[in-house]
Amino acid sequence: MNNFWQRAITGLFFVTAIVGLTLYSHYTFLGLLVFISVVGVWEYFRIISGKQLNKFHWLYIVLSGLIVVLPLLGLGWLLLLPAIFGITAIGILLSSDRQWHNIGQLFISLFYIPFPLMMFYHSLYGTDEFFVYMSDESERLANAPFYALNLFILIWSSDTFAYLAGRAFGKHKLFESVSPKKTWEGLIGGTILTMVFSMVLSYYFKIPFAMNALIAALTVVFGTLGDLVESMLKRQYNVKDSGNILPGHGGILDRFDALLISLPFTTLVYYLTFRL
Repeated sequence: MNNFWQRAITGLFFVTAIVGLTLYSHYTFLGLLVFISVVGVWEYFRIISGKQLNKFHWLYIVLSGLIVVLPLLGLGWLLLLPAIFGITAIGILLSSDRQWHNIGQLFISLFYIPFPLMMFYHSLYGTDEFFVYMSDESERLANAPFYALNLFILIWSSDTFAYLAGRAFGKHKLFESVSPKKTWEGLIGGTILTMVFSMVLSYYFKIPFAMNALIAALTVVFGTLGDLVESMLKRQYNVKDSGNILPGHGGILDRFDALLISLPFTTLVYYLTFRL
């Protein structure tokens, strides 16, 4: 099977799985996010450790799954954070390799991957005691799957529109040393086209036009940053793909790098809209 058909079949399966799990129920959506988190952290540690994972790596892989489901615990999730930091500090001090960068790499794995995914779920389905909901709760929960799918579609479309704009008009490199093909024209054109397309999604998903246009702009700008960050990570460790779980497309981090960095910003718009 040549690479084109391999990529096409994998892409079709990938998109179908994302859409199906997102729309079926909030439990399947949560399961999808847990899967992305666990596999993403596993790939991250394989990149930085040369595929030689230690006991702390495996501990944080497990923690990455737990963090995503923290919204189900209400305020109880606050108790887990001190435990994570305490276990890490004590564990590194007791180990034979007492290096500051080891602690940093462990903490970064959580803030880079599971915490944005936890924010994604919490912005749509989570509840808390600090906010009084100004919008109808039942309506918010009923529309939550479509709000989630909206972010996935904006990520996919922004990548496509930026590529097309870059191919047509690209002359000025964005960060050539990190990603030689990205251009300022691609970024600007992708932002404009994605904002226009977001209005179509607004109509079908019943999302205010201005709100979705803002989310679209944040998706392109910070999604591009996420793509560059992962490219920088792979270049530093001389890795072509983060993994091979998706034949023809690489690994989970390769497919969700833009989503992870953009989520803290796009989900904040959701969060404040639903709760204030």
